[in-house]
Amino acid sequence: MRTKTLLLSAAAVTAGIISSQAQSNVFSANVVGYVSVTNPAGAYVMLANPLNADTNDLTTLLSAAPNGTVVQVFQGGTLQPSTKNKGTWSVNFSIPPGTGFFLNSPFAGTNVFVGSVAGPSNGIPVIGGLYALVGSPIPFSGTLNDLGTNTLNLNALPNGTVIQRLSGGTLQPSTKNKGTWSQNFTINPGDGFYVNSPFTTNVTQILNLQ
Repeated sequence: MRTKTLLLSAAAVTAGIISSQAQSNVFSANVVGYVSVTNPAGAYVMLANPLNADTNDLTTLLSAAPNGTVVQVFQGGTLQPSTKNKGTWSVNFSIPPGTGFFLNSPFAGTNVFVGSVAGPSNGIPVIGGLYALVGSPIPFSGTLNDLGTNTLNLNALPNGTVIQRLSGGTLQPSTKNKGTWSQNFTINPGDGFYVNSPFTTNVTQILNLQ
């Protein structure tokens, strides 16, 4: 894995290049910009909406997705599919910033999320004992150990929390125990992941422009 991190002074957000699942770069000025995410052909990737668009639905967010693309969102405890056919999604799901989803495209390609940073503060709501498919609602890049302002702040999650990311076609877990994660995953703008906390909480993220 090769990771490159950029600190953007205008937005105080970061971006990275991640491994074989997907590749994301973020460019921003005055907290308005875009995040580009690439996907391989014929394999699921776990993504999330990192920016606030005018309309946060599939038609807007994944306008460049080719016909035959399948998206799965996590609703009511199960994955619900939508397929693009003849330019139209079978279900035009709403995917607000910080909402994760699976994407499987028949072709390798790039999707560009365009919008504004959903700050200066936002949160990842988690219901105790239930899995949620989420991402960072502010396009921060970092690790599970991050804590505080201008970070993912995922280390604010309580002990017993499990986070799962998709890597190499399988879900890889990391569990927080005694303040330490079993694997210190890197999360990039546009990455999605599962989170399961033993307690209901809201992981507040704060963007402090300097």
